[in-house]
Amino acid sequence: MVAITSFWDERKLLVFVALIIVASVAMLLEVNAARRGARSISDQVVSSVITPVEHVVTQAASATAVTFHNLTHAGSFAAENSALQNKIHALSSANERLKNEALENKDLHKMLGLAQSMQVQTVAADVVGYAPENGRRQIMIDRGWRDGVRRDAVVINADGLVGRVIDVGGHDAHVLLIIDPTSSVPAFLRSTRSWGIAIGTWRNVRMKYISQDVKVLSGDTVITGRGEIYPGGLRIGTVQEIDRSNYKLYQTAYVRPAVNFDALTHVLVLKLQ
Repeated sequence: MVAITSFWDERKLLVFVALIIVASVAMLLEVNAARRGARSISDQVVSSVITPVEHVVTQAASATAVTFHNLTHAGSFAAENSALQNKIHALSSANERLKNEALENKDLHKMLGLAQSMQVQTVAADVVGYAPENGRRQIMIDRGWRDGVRRDAVVINADGLVGRVIDVGGHDAHVLLIIDPTSSVPAFLRSTRSWGIAIGTWRNVRMKYISQDVKVLSGDTVITGRGEIYPGGLRIGTVQEIDRSNYKLYQTAYVRPAVNFDALTHVLVLKLQ
C-alpha cells in the first residue's frame, strides 16, 4: 500500500529546509565576520538587547548602593551638618563682632581727632547707663569729679552736641541730653547767622524764636551759640521742617540731632576752665 503524503507533512518539510538554509547562511556570515575580524550578527543582536538591560540594572544597583550608604551613615551626616551649622554661626558672629569693632574704632578715632582739635581739655568717658523710661532723657557716664568732671560741663561726641552734666559722683556722672524737654541751648543757624533757642522734644530738637525775617531752609545746619555754659560752634543738628505761621512773632525750625542717641557709647566731657 503506498503512503499518501499529507499537506502538513509538506509544510514540516519546507520549514525544516528553511531552517537549514537560515542556519547555513548564519554560519557563512559568522565565518565571514571571523575572517574580517568584525563582530558577528548574532553578537551584535545580543549586544543591542543585553547592553541597555545591563545599563538599567547597573544604574539601579548604583542608586540602591547610594541609598544604603546614606541610610547607614545618616547619623554621621547629621553630626557633620550640625558641626557645619555651628561653624557658620560662629563665623557669622565673629564677622559681626569685627564689624562692630571697626565701627567703634572709627568712632574713637574721630573723637581723638576732635579732642586734639579742641581748645579745652577733655575727659573721655563711656556711656554705662541709659533709662528711656525715666522722666528725663539722660545718660550715666563712667567718669566723675575724681576724673575732672564738673557740674554743667558740656558733653559731646564725634558727631556733635550730646548735652551737659547735671550731677556728679566720684566715678560717675549724669548727663542731660539736648533732646530732653527741660534742655535749653543757645542755637545759631550757620547759613543765615540767625539766633534762636534749641529745646528738646524727647526724640528731636525744636529751634524757637527765629525772626520772621530770616529765610530758614530745610537742610540748614544748626550749631551752638556761645553762652554761659555752651561754647560756640558745636553741631546740634540739621533743619528738617519749618513752621512759618504768619500770625506768630517768630518762626520755629524742627531739627534732627546730629547725634544718634539710640547708639551712644562714647563721649567727651569738656573740662571747665
